[in-house]
Amino acid sequence: MRRGVKVWTEILMAMWLCCVATSAVMSQTTLKGTVRDVNQMPVPYVNVVLLGQEKPVGVTTNEKGGFALDAPKSNHYTLRFSHTGFQTIDTTVVLPQAVHIEVVLRPATTVLREASVRERRQQQASFAHLDMHLLEHIAGPSGSVESLLKTLPDVSSNNELSSQYSVRGGSFDENLVYINHVEIVRPMLVRSGQQEGLSIINPDLISRIRFSPGGFDASYGDRMSSVLDLTYLRPDAFGAKASVSFLGASASVHGTTDSSGRMYYALGLRTHSNRYLFSKLATQGEYQTRYADLQALAGYSFNDNLDLSALVMLSRNRYGLIPESATQTFGTFSETMQFDVYFDGQEQDMYRTALGSISLHYHPNHDFGLRWTTSLQHNAEQEVYDIQSQYWLYQLLQGGDSVQRLDRGVGTYLEHARNYLSTTVLASELTASHYARLGSWNWGIKWQLENVDDRVREWKWVDSADYAMPRTYDDPGNPFSMPVAPQLQNVCYAHNALLTHRFSVFAQRQVNLLSDNGNEWNLQVGARAQYYISMADTDVDMRAARTFGGNGLLVSPRLSVGFHPGTMPNASFKFAVGMYSQPPFYREYRRDDGSLNLGLHPQHSYQTSITAEWRLKLWSRPFVWTTDVYYKYITNLVPYRVDNLRVRYDANNDAVAYATGVSTRLYGEFIPGVESWASLSLLKTQEDLLGDTLGWLDRPTDQRISFKVFLQDYMPTLPFWRMSLSLSVASGVPTVSPIRSHVEHPVRLPAYFRVDWGNAIVLTNIERCRQWRFMRLFDEVTLGLDVFNLFNYENKASFLWIVDYSNSYYPVPNRLTSRQICLKLTATF
Repeated sequence: MRRGVKVWTEILMAMWLCCVATSAVMSQTTLKGTVRDVNQMPVPYVNVVLLGQEKPVGVTTNEKGGFALDAPKSNHYTLRFSHTGFQTIDTTVVLPQAVHIEVVLRPATTVLREASVRERRQQQASFAHLDMHLLEHIAGPSGSVESLLKTLPDVSSNNELSSQYSVRGGSFDENLVYINHVEIVRPMLVRSGQQEGLSIINPDLISRIRFSPGGFDASYGDRMSSVLDLTYLRPDAFGAKASVSFLGASASVHGTTDSSGRMYYALGLRTHSNRYLFSKLATQGEYQTRYADLQALAGYSFNDNLDLSALVMLSRNRYGLIPESATQTFGTFSETMQFDVYFDGQEQDMYRTALGSISLHYHPNHDFGLRWTTSLQHNAEQEVYDIQSQYWLYQLLQGGDSVQRLDRGVGTYLEHARNYLSTTVLASELTASHYARLGSWNWGIKWQLENVDDRVREWKWVDSADYAMPRTYDDPGNPFSMPVAPQLQNVCYAHNALLTHRFSVFAQRQVNLLSDNGNEWNLQVGARAQYYISMADTDVDMRAARTFGGNGLLVSPRLSVGFHPGTMPNASFKFAVGMYSQPPFYREYRRDDGSLNLGLHPQHSYQTSITAEWRLKLWSRPFVWTTDVYYKYITNLVPYRVDNLRVRYDANNDAVAYATGVSTRLYGEFIPGVESWASLSLLKTQEDLLGDTLGWLDRPTDQRISFKVFLQDYMPTLPFWRMSLSLSVASGVPTVSPIRSHVEHPVRLPAYFRVDWGNAIVLTNIERCRQWRFMRLFDEVTLGLDVFNLFNYENKASFLWIVDYSNSYYPVPNRLTSRQICLKLTATF
């Protein structure tokens, strides 16, 4: 009896416990969600607290920003989200409408003081620091770092297919580019953006971008315009990224080999083809474009004081064209012309680059650092073509409902080239930094060896009415009267080998002062010195010779003063003055016929600039407004001509020049949480050829006005959608003309206008897509839709000059790309 009572008692107790547990479970619910920042990146370790409870109930988000919180059953909840560096927000959740909670945290306003100090340091150093996240959203055919630079003030480029750019009136060869402290040598045979291929800079591997349009310090070397300083990433965790689009594909991976992080690696692979872009060009034919590169970075920390890193780059750009025909209509309303041309032959170009560098960094304490960097770069360039162009030039006459064609000219072009250029640069540099009282010391010493081997065989033959045609001597009835050989143009035949040794040193001192009334001063004074000597073996028109060149010792002093008034906490000013000497490399030495002028002297640019910066608030958001006024005077100038991307130097120091201008830029959060900007640049640059009677003439880079906008946008109600827009409006630049009279009345390209519109849908931010098992493999998956040249404006890169029966020249425009749509899929791990 007792046993039975005991059994029943245990059964009833178990039933009671089950009811209690079931009641507790049924009285609770689980709240799930994801926390992201304004860039839609997950935010880990966010504190999530349920308010209105007797005892605090809370969790923290995981590494992917997700959380799951058990809460008493109710119709609505109030959650508080807090994290260091972000604004604390309270969110009300109503059930059952909220199935998955999406929260966006914005940066906390308490970090404004740190941002103010950082911006002041950037201003004093004359460098703009660009956010790497901007490269993920910029729209354009290349999507490169140079595409982002072209949206900045003082940077000029009227060719979206090229990575070349001009800064403050300088040529393409006046810009310094560094990757991990290694100066990059760019290809020299490229004639147009169609041929150029991939930029050597891989955006997937970059961690820092610094750019200066002028007034940079003595630690950067001997060019007259700008510095682009890039640092590749040093990863501390595993990550990977892959993308594929109509224009190619890329993949990158980075990480560490163990938990200590002493050894790290990064690897990037890219393939690219512009055939999709070329399909709508005026010249119809078979385009063969194959661009590919492989870049690898590795590093190892022996201890806390000694680091070793290595960088390897391999690239191959192949461009082939078998042209068929082209038809262009150009001119004015009163005189409309049509140009028809048919081709025979083909072009095969190739540009290869191999670069390797090794860097040893010794930093025994926070006050001293020593870096030794050695690099070797080899560029092999090939330009081979035989193309015959037979053209007809017509004037279009409107006659009622029909259009009549009046024959104005006919002729044939035959162009031939067998050009091979090999460039090898070996450099070794030792730099040191020491933090002393009130500032720092920096110094360095560098040796560089340059070996250039150039084989050029190039000419053009033009056959047209009364223009370079075979003819007989004016002697009727003379049986010995024979035809004259055809006249060739642009003849260049040479084999040059140039060997150059360069030695350079620099030293600079930076001092920071704070006065009693709160004024901050930053003084930076330094100088560079260089000595170089060149030796050449030349063979021009079957004449061999050996010559030597050099220009002794060059000294370039530089000074900058930064001022931040205590009475104006949101303003800062900077004054910079300096001398920038640019010794010739190789292209400056070579004349049009292929011979070298080793008696060429370095060009000297005397520069001064004043910069003002204001930090202000618009629409309750932080903005920065900068204005630059500058003046450059250049002596020993080597004049040059620009045809599309080809730069032809006169190889003589027979001109002086100046460049002056003003630029302004407003940047900040036009849309909360994402950076955008608008810039305006005014420029005037002219040169005076010594000994002529023409006076000051516009230089080939004289772009008087340009306006640019880079805008990013998102919709808080649609967290999966992002947008970017790049707008560029710029006046035309002078271009080369075969007629001497055009020097006095220069011909300018039409104004450049282009809008690229990018859209990205983050699939992993869409609830239905996130539930797919496939999506769980990725941190983020983005589908992009870009519209290139949104308004389909016909931009011109250059002119082809055609002569008619009366020997009058007509400029036939070489048009750039039209409107096209590009899809891109990107996944990060």
